[in-house]
Amino acid sequence: MKRRFVAGLAAVVAATAAILTASGAAAATPDVATARVPGASANSKLPAAIQVDETQNKVVASFVGIGKQVYDCNTGGPFTFREPVAGLLSRGVQAAIHGKGPFWASFDGSRVEASGVGNAPSPDPARNVAWLKLASTSTAGVAGVFSNVTFVQRLDTRGGVAPTGTCTAPKTVAVDYTANYVFWAKK
Repeated sequence: MKRRFVAGLAAVVAATAAILTASGAAAATPDVATARVPGASANSKLPAAIQVDETQNKVVASFVGIGKQVYDCNTGGPFTFREPVAGLLSRGVQAAIHGKGPFWASFDGSRVEASGVGNAPSPDPARNVAWLKLASTSTAGVAGVFSNVTFVQRLDTRGGVAPTGTCTAPKTVAVDYTANYVFWAKK
């Protein structure tokens, strides 16, 4: 079982690295890997809809996400969101992945799934996807960084906005994006 998990994790790391390399996202935004991820002190300055109650929760992790927002075409309609595909970096080293669900899985074996409970437009909504607050719906895996997460914030987004106008199916578009992800747990 442990070998299968490690082999699966290695495959995910390789696939994520291939996506990031092919997208050029890391090269296109070299400053992102060293960006300062806001923690509790910056939380109170965020729009109310995405703030986390600091009297009940504390920051347990923060990562820089680099990847794609994937959209599908509906014939004659707008592009619709399908899923995120991203690697999460800590101090420039990939430490976790983010995907459809949404979920976040750490390379320590812990995992969290969440659903949206709040959003706020980014300062430039025409170019950057919204900022989000998500509440944990489940945690799984071994004890680790995501084991007790209660909330996830997606902040400081760059890119990721769906193409505008109508489209012709079938068509899928993956749009480069970066974001800061902040993970909270009960105090």
